[in-house]
Amino acid sequence: MGAPFIEALSAFAASEGARDPDLTRPMALLADALLRVMPTTGRGPQPSQEVVDRHLSGALAAAVGTAGELIGSVAHEVGWALPYPEYAGEPDMDAMRANYSYAPIIGSATDAISGGAVAAPYLSDEVFVGLVLQGPGCDYPSHVHKSEEIFWVAAGTSDWQKGDVWRVEGPGGVIHHESGVRHATVTRDGPLLMLFAWVTDPGCIPVIVRH
Repeated sequence: MGAPFIEALSAFAASEGARDPDLTRPMALLADALLRVMPTTGRGPQPSQEVVDRHLSGALAAAVGTAGELIGSVAHEVGWALPYPEYAGEPDMDAMRANYSYAPIIGSATDAISGGAVAAPYLSDEVFVGLVLQGPGCDYPSHVHKSEEIFWVAAGTSDWQKGDVWRVEGPGGVIHHESGVRHATVTRDGPLLMLFAWVTDPGCIPVIVRH
């Protein structure tokens, strides 16, 4: 490992796996994969997005917990991308993409979700770890993916769908989506800032669920 962020994330994964039995297996997968993470070389300037320019500084100031500390330690290193280029031109997805961005921290050399627009600071073909910034009043519609996913909420309160159930999660919340579970996120009057980890199938592409 070596890098301070990777070491801190590994310690966080161990503590989360011990804290919550539901997370024991996924956190073990994450911690094991972190042993083989490599730094990316030759990264050029990385892009930002309008939603990041508007809301990141305020969200960082409001961030809480270990997830907030991890985000604050790496936010200056990442580039920000837009998901779902294949849905461009669909009104609801255009609205979502204008008010949402994600930043790979650990990932493949070419980010598949954005079509290669950003380069992660660290490389792995076993896990995908990053940040999400979702602006106020943003509806991320119901979608599925093969990856098993965990979110840690550092700032913001949102409505979350998992399967047919909706709930509210705020700062300090942890959301676990098993592989193939339909889920959605709708923000309220403030931005949502999160750390996430895909601990299986890191190269998969999310698919919007249309009813």
